[in-house]
Amino acid sequence: MLPRQNNHGLLWNFNIILVFLEIKHYFCINIIIERDMRHCITIALLLYGVLAGLAQTSFHYKGRAMTTSSRCLLVDRRHDNPDAFTFSSVGEALRFAERQGGKDTLWTDIYIAPSVYWIDNPDDEAVRKPLPCFTIPFGMTVNASRIRLRGLGETAEEVVLACNRGQTQGAEGNFTMFHFTGSHIEAEGITFGNYCNVDLIYNKDPKQNRRRRKEAIVQAQIAICSGDNYRLKDCRFISRLNLCPFVGAEHTEFEDCYFECTDDALCGTGVYRRCRFTLFSSKPFYTTDKRKGAVFEDCQLHSKTQGTQYLTKVSGPVRMRNCQWTSDDPKLRIEWCKRPDPKHLCTMEGCTLNGKPLHVATPTEPLNVELPPMAAQIQTDIIPGGWTLDCHKPLDTMAYDWEADNSRGAWGYGEGVDGAEGSWGMVQLQKGARMMFTPRNEKEAVTKQTCRVSLDPCKSGGQGFGSATGQYLDICIKFDTRTLTGYGIRFMRTPDYDHAVETFLVEYSGGVITTISPPERCDIFKRGCTVTLTAEGQNLTATIENSNITEARQTLTTTMPHPNTFGGFHLQHTGSTGASATVVKSVFLK
Repeated sequence: MLPRQNNHGLLWNFNIILVFLEIKHYFCINIIIERDMRHCITIALLLYGVLAGLAQTSFHYKGRAMTTSSRCLLVDRRHDNPDAFTFSSVGEALRFAERQGGKDTLWTDIYIAPSVYWIDNPDDEAVRKPLPCFTIPFGMTVNASRIRLRGLGETAEEVVLACNRGQTQGAEGNFTMFHFTGSHIEAEGITFGNYCNVDLIYNKDPKQNRRRRKEAIVQAQIAICSGDNYRLKDCRFISRLNLCPFVGAEHTEFEDCYFECTDDALCGTGVYRRCRFTLFSSKPFYTTDKRKGAVFEDCQLHSKTQGTQYLTKVSGPVRMRNCQWTSDDPKLRIEWCKRPDPKHLCTMEGCTLNGKPLHVATPTEPLNVELPPMAAQIQTDIIPGGWTLDCHKPLDTMAYDWEADNSRGAWGYGEGVDGAEGSWGMVQLQKGARMMFTPRNEKEAVTKQTCRVSLDPCKSGGQGFGSATGQYLDICIKFDTRTLTGYGIRFMRTPDYDHAVETFLVEYSGGVITTISPPERCDIFKRGCTVTLTAEGQNLTATIENSNITEARQTLTTTMPHPNTFGGFHLQHTGSTGASATVVKSVFLK
């Protein structure tokens, strides 16, 4: 019987205890109900402890018997019992760890059984977009500190945390699997993979294999973090462009890890000890932290680049000690970057390339003064016999979040970068840069017109632009600059190609742009590109050539749907600036 007291909380607790005793009938416990509340509370706490002890899951980690608790979580996709601190998904365990967080100094350990765990549902056809507080989309945001992720497999290959989205391929923006806000985050024995452009091969259970989303390589990232003290041990990081393996922390250490990547990929504050790398392109870092730099000790790096393997795209400190390089190209050269700055300490000690001693000199030569592009005067007016240099957002880019800004210059005279280094000409200073020429006598009928434009795109791979987000270059003739009507050729980055652009002929009609020829792959939109456009009668012909590529020539031709007598010129660039810009070296009009 229950004590008759006006304490509903006490009666409720005892009801719970009695139910527990009824279910667990194999316990033989004699309870003397007393009116002294202290005795009742003591009994309740004792029984609650017994109950909590039963709500646990046992498992083994490195030969040790383990039991789950509020600070020791188990992830096993075959079981889901949060009351026993056991979860079927990594996301649920991380959310629990978030709720456990606070200002205490206790750690939460998350043990993960072998399997493939999708942080973002790969079968969901919805396109991922950034949350209001971010500029890129994330599979999961985690706000917590003192978390350890530990794989329970014999190797890191057996425990896979996966996603398969990237820029324009299932996402708007550089899709990233995790965003961590917090400090003291550790992981061991886990594969982190963005399988947007890489096949997922899971040998332990081939039923979990998955084909890559697309062949064309786009920005597909792993983890961006804000905080300090990240430590990754015996982990694998798999993607291609913009790998981003826990990038952003003040201090990040990698021990016995493996990386697969192309450009702009590695952590610029990282210390890499006994790590292995497969580098599929020539610049694994965009740059490194200007104070600390990146450090490699006793690492193995395999380059699949032909010619020259750089470490950074933009100068930054790198130190390498006792590292072994191997290469598919027996004549490969290793360099810090194209323009190493002596202010950034780069040192190499005890390294080899294909078994032979390797020494890359520490930069000592001062860099030539790199002048910013000399901004051209803004000219938004249309003047007969003159040029219009402004910023314009075309109608077919309205779905993308950027605005034309004519309060500052859109064009400047300067030197290109990366693939256009050493090339001088007119360079875009902002997205939407446009130049137009209006004939002196606008009413004069023009029956035949030709233009020849020389271009040096900064993208050395031939993809032309930063991403496939409405980024293109249009060159037009037979153009009315007042009504935006005429004909031309477009070079555009699409999700289908990562080392080429798509090109086709277009018609402008009052600013509305229509495709008038079948799209074709173009592999020669690189440094040395020349485009010749000719309009005569009803025919429009575009010829693309490249002086740096043998027998590089591509011709597009079509009939103009609505021939006109205009004689203006129009060039529109909607791509990113900097390393994604195009140097316009010359424009010839006839």
